[in-house]
Amino acid sequence: MPCLRFEELTERNVQDAVRVCNSSLRYDSFKASTIRRVTFQDPNIEAGLAILAYEGEEPLGVAIGCRRTKQPPELVDPTAGWIKVLAGIAGKEIDELGVLNSICEKVENELSRLGAKNVRVSDMASWHVWPGIDLRYETILEVLEDRGYSKVGEAVDYLVNLRTFDIPRRIAKIRESLCQRGVSITLAEKDECDIISGWVKARFGPCWAFEVATSFKNNEPGTIIAKDRNTGDIIGFSTHGSLEPNWFGPIGVEEKHRKSGLGSVMLFETLRLMKLKGVSEAVIPWTSHLFFYTQVPGIVGIRHYHTMSKRLG
Repeated sequence: MPCLRFEELTERNVQDAVRVCNSSLRYDSFKASTIRRVTFQDPNIEAGLAILAYEGEEPLGVAIGCRRTKQPPELVDPTAGWIKVLAGIAGKEIDELGVLNSICEKVENELSRLGAKNVRVSDMASWHVWPGIDLRYETILEVLEDRGYSKVGEAVDYLVNLRTFDIPRRIAKIRESLCQRGVSITLAEKDECDIISGWVKARFGPCWAFEVATSFKNNEPGTIIAKDRNTGDIIGFSTHGSLEPNWFGPIGVEEKHRKSGLGSVMLFETLRLMKLKGVSEAVIPWTSHLFFYTQVPGIVGIRHYHTMSKRLG
């Protein structure tokens, strides 16, 4: 097999990674900001796990691996590894399969050397690109299956056209009813970040809390909150633009207030705010709540993913 040269992913070659991803992953559109988010901005980053493969000076492959070694502290497990991004293209003397196998093996070996016992592709929550591999990336799935990976989960993304988005009358009526019952829905203020993210962490876990807190770093906070005006208690939240500018979520409602329509109202209000910010196509990522989201008009696509895993060593 022709020899590939491997380089650590750095700021110097990040555009090479973007180029490979956009050449290989035809159903995605990578920017340098996304590569940076899942590598340099991930507090769990370790040397040797984000690499590029070259044939001579030509970049042919990218693999971004990690372990959960630092954040969130509650989920730290050095024996758990991930491959967050895997992409490859054919060179002059090596085909796509050869590139993908070589770069995948390189990251697996490094994960194993560092102490990882298992590796998953690619549901590393809060520093992820996808919850798994899009089923249309057949070559990547074939490579993973041949390397001993098997499916351990699945999820979908919804793609929503916001150009003609509008709020249905039934949602407006539910919101009015909630208002009459003492529920307010407002855009959070920057000084509410700690209170809201703490509330989310206690009910939905540290990853969602991180994403909510991250939304407050934007010029305008990207989280709306629902409160019971009678008690002042938070009873729900909905976030957008936290990890990627066009991503919706997460969203959650206090258990005793579910089935009231509050989640649907916050869903539509958040999408409305995204449209006003100039988002033309929203992504509702990584969900299995199919019926909740199919009420949204303008769904133009669904991406289906398989989360893959295997034991190392």
